[in-house]
Formats: sequence, C-alpha cells, structure tokens
Amino acid sequence: MKNLLATAFIATLVVGAPCAPAIAQSDEVNVVLFGMPYTRGLQAIADDFEAESGIKANIDVIGQDVFENRITLSFTGATGDIDVVHTPVIQVQRWVAAGWLKPITEEVDAMPGKDDILAGPLDAYLINGERWALPFMAGAGLMTYRKDLLDAAGLDVPETWEEMLEVAAAIHNEDTAAIALRAVPGQGFNMFIFPMIMRAYGGKFFEDYVNGDLTPAINSPENLEALNIYIKLLNEYAPQGAGNFNFAEVNAAAQNGQIVFAVEGTGVVSQIVNPEKSKFARETGLALPPGGPAGRSPAIAVHGLGIPASAENPDAAAKFIEWAVSTETVTKISLAQPFPDFTTGTVADNADVIAKYADVHPDFLRLRVEALDLAIGHYRPLIPEWPALGAAIGENINAAVNGLMSPEDALAAAEQEMADILGS
Repeated sequence: MKNLLATAFIATLVVGAPCAPAIAQSDEVNVVLFGMPYTRGLQAIADDFEAESGIKANIDVIGQDVFENRITLSFTGATGDIDVVHTPVIQVQRWVAAGWLKPITEEVDAMPGKDDILAGPLDAYLINGERWALPFMAGAGLMTYRKDLLDAAGLDVPETWEEMLEVAAAIHNEDTAAIALRAVPGQGFNMFIFPMIMRAYGGKFFEDYVNGDLTPAINSPENLEALNIYIKLLNEYAPQGAGNFNFAEVNAAAQNGQIVFAVEGTGVVSQIVNPEKSKFARETGLALPPGGPAGRSPAIAVHGLGIPASAENPDAAAKFIEWAVSTETVTKISLAQPFPDFTTGTVADNADVIAKYADVHPDFLRLRVEALDLAIGHYRPLIPEWPALGAAIGENINAAVNGLMSPEDALAAAEQEMADILGS
C-alpha cells in the first residue's frame, strides 16, 4: 500500500500540480488557500485589501486534495512564489520542523486586533515560544438529523454510537438512508470523522500521547469496536457508494433529503441547516455527536494563515494576515458565507451575525461552543509526522470499509505503518 501511495504522490507531482504563479512584485502578495467558506469569502473581497493597503492580493483557492502537493513544491524548492499560506494546525509542527514557515511572533504581537483572537486557537500555533500562524477558523463536529422522520417513526435522537446503530436499523429504507459520514481516506477526511467514534470507545493513537509515549496503539480492542461500528454504519445504513464519500457528498446527501443523519464539521453543518442552501433545513435538528463508554469527543479543526520562510514579501504578507482576520473582514465573510467558525471574538457580538445564525438554526452557535468545550486539542495528534500517519491510517480504515481488508488486518497494518513512519 505504501508503494501505491508513493507512486500516486509522485504522479500527482509530475502531472497534477497546478502551475505556480509568478513571484509577487513589491506591491503584490500571493496567497494560496484551500477551499472552504472562509477562504472563498476572502477571495471574493480581495479588492477591499487593495483599496485599504495599496497591495494587490492574488488569492488562489484550490482543492484540499491538491493543496499539499502545490505547497510542497513551493516549500521544498524555496521558490518564493507564496507569501501567505493556509496553515492547518495539524500541519504546522511538520512545517516548522522542516523550516518551511517564518515565525511571526513580532508581527502578531504588533497587530492591534491580536487580543480579539480566541486564546485557544491562537495558542495552537505557539511552538517553541514562537507564533507561526494566526487562526481564522476553529470548527467542531456536530450531528444533524431529520426531526420529521424521527418523529414520524417515534424515535429519539441517539446519544451514543450504539444507539445510532439501533436507530439506523429502524429508520433506514430504500428512499432515505440512515446516515452518511466521510469515508474517503485522508488525514483531513475519514480521519476527521473516525476518531470521534474511536475516542468515544476509549481508543487512542499512541500509548500515552500526553506524556510523550508515542508507541503506536491503533491496533486495540477499543479501536476495533469503533471500526466495526463505522463499517456497519457505512455499509448497511448509508447511501450507495458511501464508502468513498467526502464532506461534499455528505453535504449534498443531507441537503437533498437522502439521509437522516450526518456527523460533520460545523462549516458543513451550517450549510445543511441553512434554508437558503438545503431543501430540508427547516426539518433538520442539531445535536452533539454521539458518545460512548468514554464519553463524547467532537472533532476539532483549527486553520490559520502563515508566512512561508521563502516568501518574497513577508511584510506585505503580515499586513494581509492582519486584514484577513480583522473584525471587519471576518464579519463580512460571516455574513456573506456559511462561516460561523470565526476565531475573532467580537464578531459573535455583531447583531447581524447573531441574527443570521439564529435564523439558520437557533441552537447552532450554542452547540458549537459546547462541542469546542468537549473537544481535546490533540483530537488528531499535533506532531510533525501526523500528515503521513493520518494518510496511512486513513488508507487502511478505508480499505476495511470497502471490504479490501478485514478490520483486524486493517488496524494491524495501520499500526505497522505508524511504526515504520516513526522509526519505532
């Protein structure tokens, strides 16, 4: 499997990477982001930055699946063609260790709006005493459900994954599948969803992550129980082809009334319950993700903006980042896009923002806060090797879902690949 992954990666580098833009002039800043509501919203108002600063922002929003290859070519080649880069917190330790990012502690500390950034997401980018990015988003996992269909069947919203299996068996039919979940392999795809089940059953990635024991522990009875539930939900109670669903397919299935339940990040959830986006928004309820014997563990994802070490215009890049996470800019994006995952605190006090998301769903902002309170910062391990680990685990989990491996073999293979990656 590793050879296949390596071959696919090399092929993508050769034929699949987008052409790099020209290196920015002194009055330009080149920004590379992957697609989500905030980044698309930022791209739509790029002219505002030029009007305010006199600096033209060339914002390139690309698919997440090609983003890694695109920025790796720039980073390893030190081409200087990117001034601001989308920086997921699960990537930052690896990028820092590789020398790919510029520390921006002084720039962040000098920003007037720094104190308006939520402390948790802000400090997620504090490594070795330096700040390496400024967060623009903190998303969490939530569950959507069709209230009308549950009420008609006389069923309650499941509190646990075990109850989810029971409800799914009772409500699944040819017209409406019970559930859809991300299943396509990737550290940001199925590995955004599966750990919610895994951690609910007491599963873990390492023997003792908190105290630094990174002995792989993915091959455990707890993780096997979680994996069997994940497989059963996707193979017996999800739409046809769900073994290769990503968040776009989950979103579409929920918006079109093809499923009863979805467990997704708040960025997608906000679209599922938005009457302007979804045919069944008014019939859709919200809840925390199901739990298990070890409680609930909602997914968490923090995204930020960093400056590559090779950036040609770091000063202009810092000005862009300050503008991009300012209260004014984030408020505009939150009102124009389905983007409630802001990290700029006072945006939540804006009357129009409050009204918009109360109209989308009255419980949305409250449940987002509850989920973030329950989430653990290392939901996905914050170590330099995580992207490679997440990819390897995700491939094996997906293989089990699609019947290419037994669950037991998938976890054993994942643990061996983890050991190989870590050199343990």
